[in-house]
Amino acid sequence: MGSYTPLYRKYRPQKFDELIGQESISKTLSNAVQLARVAHAYLLTGPRGTGKTSTARIFAKSLNCVEGPTVDPCGKCPSCIDISNSNSVDVIEIDAASNRKVEDARNLLEKVQFVPVSGKYKIYIIDEVHMLTTEAFNTLLKTLEEPPQNLVFILATTEAHKVLNTIISRCQRFDFHRVPQDEIAGCLKEISGKEGIKIEDKALSIIAKKAFGGMRDAIGLLDQASVIANQGKEISESDIIALLGSLPEDALFDITDTISNKNATKLIQIIDKIIQTGEPVNIIRELINYFRNVLIVKTSNDLERIKLLVDISENFLPEIKSQSEQFEVNEIVQIIEKLSEYEKIIKTTSQQRLWLEIALISICHRHDIQVIKDLEQRVEKLEAAISTGSMPEIKPAPAKTVQTPEFALPAPSIPKPEPAAESPLKQEPAPLPETREPLPEEEDPSIPVENPAAGDVPGCWRKLLDSVSRINAPSEAFFKIFNPVEMNREKVIITCKNEKWVEKAKKEKIDLLNNAAKEVFGGSPQIIIRTPMPEDEIINNLPPEIQDSEPAVVSKPEPPKPRQVSQITVDTELRHEFETEVEESLDEMNKTPVPVNVPEQAKMIIDVFSGKVIE
Repeated sequence: MGSYTPLYRKYRPQKFDELIGQESISKTLSNAVQLARVAHAYLLTGPRGTGKTSTARIFAKSLNCVEGPTVDPCGKCPSCIDISNSNSVDVIEIDAASNRKVEDARNLLEKVQFVPVSGKYKIYIIDEVHMLTTEAFNTLLKTLEEPPQNLVFILATTEAHKVLNTIISRCQRFDFHRVPQDEIAGCLKEISGKEGIKIEDKALSIIAKKAFGGMRDAIGLLDQASVIANQGKEISESDIIALLGSLPEDALFDITDTISNKNATKLIQIIDKIIQTGEPVNIIRELINYFRNVLIVKTSNDLERIKLLVDISENFLPEIKSQSEQFEVNEIVQIIEKLSEYEKIIKTTSQQRLWLEIALISICHRHDIQVIKDLEQRVEKLEAAISTGSMPEIKPAPAKTVQTPEFALPAPSIPKPEPAAESPLKQEPAPLPETREPLPEEEDPSIPVENPAAGDVPGCWRKLLDSVSRINAPSEAFFKIFNPVEMNREKVIITCKNEKWVEKAKKEKIDLLNNAAKEVFGGSPQIIIRTPMPEDEIINNLPPEIQDSEPAVVSKPEPPKPRQVSQITVDTELRHEFETEVEESLDEMNKTPVPVNVPEQAKMIIDVFSGKVIE
């Protein structure tokens, strides 16, 4: 019994007019042969199985045929036969994957100097040329640009982006495209007739679609399916689906229908049934492709124009169209994204069935991927409205039964601020040098600070200090050395003459002040802590004696005309004493505690690590 020749080798194109789906390339190369304008280097690139190596051999036969150069090589002369069998002396085929080193490139350059033996041209066909190393590429550069006479390089690759640009610039580049499905199906039907293979047209259509534009892959699948057709049996559509491990269209339709109706019970039953006939990864991929078909059908009203764009039977198109009405376009896109994410997980996990079930059930119970996004946007808008103080009045909607999964935020109940009582601070103040803020134990409990009126800076500041005290009581004393300048929902400005305390507040107390401001104003105002500026009202209203940092040189001038101010003022001498007390207490807190009842040597070590110098 003789050896069997696979169909893809038996029906390999032998002439330019036999190439399928690459008419422009075959025409260009034919004209180059006829016009005797043969270049010294060619780069053939494109997907697998589209005819790159076959084109290189046809071009070599056209140049070295005894009747050539000709676009119609005889195929019978010794040169054509040797080229077809890959054993020609003048046409050398090299696999760059196994000859990728710089030494291999140097050996090649040593041989290119020899003239052709029997043909007119010496031709090197380097397949998968992107596998060559950078050094090997650089070794070929000079020869590719200026080769010896009658020497032609034909480089073939599926990944042209990996080839050096310096190599590409020295070649004529031809990009091969995927073969259209109808041309693949027609070629398969012709081969089936020649081989006596009985196969349905629908089965041939499925093979053409699963080949994804690769002619070699399509012929290989037909060769594999031909074994089924023993004893004269015709190959059916279901036979090809079973051979490829694909899911029937009705199974994919049922899965999609349960997802649209959110029927998890039925979905689990379908998963248990289809898992026996297919791998989980293939099932996920089939679903991704099916939802892609649903998306295309959803976005088009002309089924005749899109029937070649989808991978489903023509008689199944109306059912897909009706099913697509159950989904929104953005929902289909999000389902495809989710399935793609789970495909990556299933390929790498040992619990493939578990993750397949998780993927489909989670999509079935998707609480509405789009509705959740809409809800997030509405919450962001609501927070922005609250923070800016421009919250509109929201009337609660009457209760009703919602059929569609749509969420609505309940109308927040916002308490209306009670009118603040007139603060005693707004009465005629005493002369400024003698004016001071009451200490915490001297505060009048009758002052209404729960809801400070707009523009009431002293009331807002007192309210803010109370909030700070509730959060962190020791910090209230720290903030009492600061003066308020502006207090509202948008901005809180406080000042202190001591830059040391300003920096400390910015680094260590800003979060505390933010939390207190949220509690007081119901939002997130901008917090500004700085030293006083000339335009601050409290500084402009104080006489020069009080602005002096040294209380010992303060003279007692005539009291200025009283003016109403919007800041809390503290007597300068009292403030100086208070700042000194706060500074001493903080320094005391930062001291390193020294243990008692320890040996003198241990105390010396403690002193060293505390930064002290031991005499």
